[in-house]
Amino acid sequence: MQDLVNAVTAELQRYANKGTFSNFGIVENTSAKSVEYKFHWLSQRPFTLVLKPSKKQLVLSELLPAVDYRSDMDKAFREFIVERCNPELPAHRRLDDKKLSFSCQNHAQNLSVAIDFKVKDAVLATQTAINLIHEVFNNFLIEGPYQNYMVEVFHVPEE
Repeated sequence: MQDLVNAVTAELQRYANKGTFSNFGIVENTSAKSVEYKFHWLSQRPFTLVLKPSKKQLVLSELLPAVDYRSDMDKAFREFIVERCNPELPAHRRLDDKKLSFSCQNHAQNLSVAIDFKVKDAVLATQTAINLIHEVFNNFLIEGPYQNYMVEVFHVPEE
């Protein structure tokens, strides 16, 4: 399991070293057998990526906060995730649902995305998590009717 943690940590550190995101930090939670990564990117609010090595799962925890369960936004986000698996999308924008498995969860009005993977695909899963954040912010939120949401929740400037 330590190899899995090392692979994910190294890939995230690579993004941090390139300057993709800042304030990269790691919180190891031995009681829950998970590793939590935090970083700032695209907004003032930090992102949390949780690695659950025993499950071979990465979770973009609370990726979209303050979203009511079964709301229009919740439904649209779930559809967006499914659409990202479309083989007609360019490879750099597509979610590889042949190697990875995606599921959305909404707990206490916080939408998260879980990515299940095989050990050999840990780096791919990590890259996909980062690319997915980018897709959510630059496609789902900006192209959708969510400008007010972005201002209120992520404190992006009104334009």
